[in-house]
Amino acid sequence: MEQKKSRDNSYDVAKGLCMILVVFGHAERGLSVSGAPPQFSLLGFFDYTIYTFHMPFFFFVSGLFFSSGKTTDPRDFLGKLGKNIAYPYLFWSLLHGSLMVAMGRLGLTNTVIDFTRILEILWNPISPFWFLYALFFCQLASFVLTQLSALVRLALALVLFTLLYSLGHSVLWDIAYGFVYFTLGIVAKQYGFQQRRYDTRSFLGLLAAFAISTYLSWQAEIPERLPFISAVLGIFLVIALSQILARSENAISSVFETLGRLSIGIYVMHIIAIGFGRAVAVKLFQVTDMASLLAITTIIGVALPAIVQMAAIRLGIHEWLALPASAHRRSNDITPSFGRIRKKLKKLS
Repeated sequence: MEQKKSRDNSYDVAKGLCMILVVFGHAERGLSVSGAPPQFSLLGFFDYTIYTFHMPFFFFVSGLFFSSGKTTDPRDFLGKLGKNIAYPYLFWSLLHGSLMVAMGRLGLTNTVIDFTRILEILWNPISPFWFLYALFFCQLASFVLTQLSALVRLALALVLFTLLYSLGHSVLWDIAYGFVYFTLGIVAKQYGFQQRRYDTRSFLGLLAAFAISTYLSWQAEIPERLPFISAVLGIFLVIALSQILARSENAISSVFETLGRLSIGIYVMHIIAIGFGRAVAVKLFQVTDMASLLAITTIIGVALPAIVQMAAIRLGIHEWLALPASAHRRSNDITPSFGRIRKKLKKLS
């Protein structure tokens, strides 16, 4: 009898790491009056650093695990695309937009929108759902262009990215931006990237290269989406770190692994959770310190959506809430992982 291939948990760990960075970035920018921290500050450099690679990472991994080929039935592909991306995008855009309207009128959000903005989601996504919007077209384009080699598609994506940047069309540029790293993931898969293993020496080398490249780009004031080398180094750096953590099998890696498996739920709900956490901290507990608010909103932005998603899985309503079937299939693994975390924490105490 053929033995079932074990799951590579390092990518769940990596998704958990990057999802925390996504939440932190949105929490930090939400707390800043100008929308971004002052240039040439430590926080400004950290903000620039994480924004160079955290979203490219998710596009890259999506491409790395993209399985549609020449023999895929178009109806099956479109059905999965609608269920896994289009439905979550529409459901959470409508819910998020409606809550933004209500919370904006109560003064609980930085951005005030009206219901007419919600009607525009078919051609102009509400932040942060631009990722799902772009991912939809990345997968659709990859399926339509499957007759072209992945390297040709990557060259096409780079040309489109450059052209749309010069034209200044933000939505199409978002799609082209994602398509570059999505296609890069497909290319990496064809060259056996998933079998590559990094050690501590490789991690330190990537860390040094990434730090130097990103610092030079920051000093030169290059927009955060343009340092392609820094983005690729950042992606490889996170994957290297996640492999090291996954091999350690400790409480920290288990936390990141669990958050990675719940990353979609955290992604679609974290802005709402951040707004709720900031409102409670400021209006109820009178917290005004930037560092404290940043810590509180980041923790709530990660923890609250994770708890909601696990509850939805337990209650069997995850599909109604447009949460992924993959999380449901792994729900039996998520609960034991918390058991492992508790046991490992007890050993440390």
